[in-house]
Amino acid sequence: MSSRKRELTDESGAPGWLMTYADLMTLLLVFFVLLFSMSNLENERFAEAMRSFQGAFQRAVSGAPNSIVPLEHNAPTSSPSDINDVILQSPVKSGSSEELKESDADLQAQALKLDWQQLNSDLKDAFEQMQMQDAIEIGTPKDGKLSLRVKGGVLFGSGAATFNRAMLPMLDALLDTLAQNPNYKLEIQGHTDDIPISTAQFPSNWELSAVRATTVLRYMVDAGINPKRLTATGYGSALPLVPNTSAENRAINRRIEFVLEKRALE
Repeated sequence: MSSRKRELTDESGAPGWLMTYADLMTLLLVFFVLLFSMSNLENERFAEAMRSFQGAFQRAVSGAPNSIVPLEHNAPTSSPSDINDVILQSPVKSGSSEELKESDADLQAQALKLDWQQLNSDLKDAFEQMQMQDAIEIGTPKDGKLSLRVKGGVLFGSGAATFNRAMLPMLDALLDTLAQNPNYKLEIQGHTDDIPISTAQFPSNWELSAVRATTVLRYMVDAGINPKRLTATGYGSALPLVPNTSAENRAINRRIEFVLEKRALE
């Protein structure tokens, strides 16, 4: 009787596969619960790590010792325009720029000095070959100019504005200098002593000195020099080199001066 009841109970109950299915669902549930627990644990660990990192960074900014700050946080936060402004306003950069300008100015000054020395040497050699070194005085370059003084009595006769033909080679040497150095201009200055002159052609020393200077200018223009490179001025007795107190001093003051000056090429 008892065995019969067990058979009936087994036949009327759930099928056998249902137990296996229930066990499988239970295992899956446990697996998903485990995954969920692990994911929550990782989030908590990540949040804790971030809180530690932020705390360390704040301590480093506030000056706390032994703080470790990631390398990227050491980079400047300024924008490119701010960085350019700092560079432009930096005294070190400004000083370097000024030093470069001074260096360029020094180089230009040295080049100009060498240029003057070469020109001075060429003129001296030319006048020595003509044996005119006693009649012509070549000055020292000053303020970007070089002066040549020619005794008035050598180039012109007394009270006259006509060339002494023996001095034409000297003028030709100046012409060659101007032709070979197109970056120079020439100022021609006429000077006299203080002895008054009064003739039909020259009412005063002013007219005499001016005509002498323009006579030289015309000679150079006729030889092919651009008039824009030449100027002629008569100063009369207004600019003596020495006091007009003796015949020797007056002879020194009677002169023609040629002033060479470097100019910018057009």
